[in-house]
Amino acid sequence: MQIANAGNSDRRRFSAQALQLAQMLHDWDPIGVYEGDDPNPSADEYDDLVSPILTALRNSPDPTLLAGQLREVLSSDYGLSDVDDVDEFAEQVVAWSITQRGGSNL
Repeated sequence: MQIANAGNSDRRRFSAQALQLAQMLHDWDPIGVYEGDDPNPSADEYDDLVSPILTALRNSPDPTLLAGQLREVLSSDYGLSDVDDVDEFAEQVVAWSITQRGGSNL
């Protein structure tokens, strides 16, 4: 999974599904941005993950594969070696993506 460039993580260009996924990432908060002392943390902290996750879901909606890709990105790009609930988050995202396919392609 490749991290998107800044142009691909512009919320003004996000689809409804991309915005929903961005909110899921915000709620998961794997690096704890929204638990800190900053009274105004950036709402788009994880937006660079949205496009790559949507691409991964289109290619193979498999929670085990997605969890592995997330671990790799969180390690290489965020410097995290052990993130809680990666498997659970991947399962939630894949389940969400399956429900989204009923309305349109991700």
